[in-house]
Order: sequence, then structure tokens, then C-alpha cells
Amino acid sequence: MNIDELSARAEIHDVLLRYCRGLDRVDMSLVRGAFHDDAWVQFPESLHTGSLDGFVRFLSDEMPRFVRTMHFLGNSLIEFDGPTVAHVETYLQADHQASERHHWNGDYVKLWARYLDRFELRDGTWLIARRKLAVDWMYRYRPVGFFDDHPDASIGTRDGTDPTLIPVGGFAGAALATAQWPD
Repeated sequence: MNIDELSARAEIHDVLLRYCRGLDRVDMSLVRGAFHDDAWVQFPESLHTGSLDGFVRFLSDEMPRFVRTMHFLGNSLIEFDGPTVAHVETYLQADHQASERHHWNGDYVKLWARYLDRFELRDGTWLIARRKLAVDWMYRYRPVGFFDDHPDASIGTRDGTDPTLIPVGGFAGAALATAQWPD
């Protein structure tokens, strides 16, 4: 393994993490930024199969219907097919609390799945060119008395005010903004 491959692995991993942050913070610019413009996304038929534009429209409608979500990535196997293509399998656990506006009608749903991605290096940037969501299983919990022993401590921000969304300058740069962490 050489420095170029190590660098590519780190860049690919960061793309995956920013995508999940975009989902959980309902920031579609972060979601879109994980993909090449001509990307193809294959989720289950009942959700979306098609272009990136259609996928972002689907998520723009779907994600605000949740009270909160948390996407957690686990194992991620990155296998290179030459210097400009990587096949990536990433395990995923995602928790969803639906609002009454969602067809899950206030229930909690846990998803165990895998992202099967084809990353491509174009113009010096690794992004997703093809994505398939392989759902291994799901479990739906009823909301009564579930996980809300401390409701004041269990609501994440999904309105654009999360301090993690404030850009920073990078390893060698000056901070672009100062995060205002809540008291």
C-alpha cells in the first residue's frame, strides 16, 4: 500500500461520513456532494432507483418527515480496481424516529444494511458514481415508553443550527468560523 492509496482511502471514508451527516442534519448539499453529478442510485423500488437529482428530491421530501435519525457506519471494505475506481462495501445501522407526517406514523425503525458503492476519481476527487443500498433487515418499534426517559436530552438539531455544520479551515488553515457550542 502506498501513500496515494492511503490518501484515497481517507478521502473515500470522509465522503461516506459527510453523506451520513447530510442525512442526519437534513443538509442536502452534503448528500449531493458525496456523488458525481451523473451518479446512479439504486435503493429499494419503493424508495428510489434512478438519477442523483431524483434521489436528492426523494430525500428532500423524506428526511424532514423524521423527528430524528442517526446513521452509523461500521465495517468499510475498500477494494481498488486501478488508480481511479474503488468498489466499497460499507455496513450501516440507521435509527429513525418517524413523525406523524411519515407513513411509519411516529414509530421508531432500525435498519441494518450495506452501501455497495462504486467510487471514481475524477478531476482529482473521489466521489460515488453508483450506489446500491442492500437492506439486510429492519425492525419497527412502537413509540409508547420507548427510549424517552429524558426527552429534553434526546433531541438532535435538524434545522441547520448544529455546530458541526460550521466550516473549518482544515489541517493547515485558519478557522473559517468559530463554533458556538450550546451551554
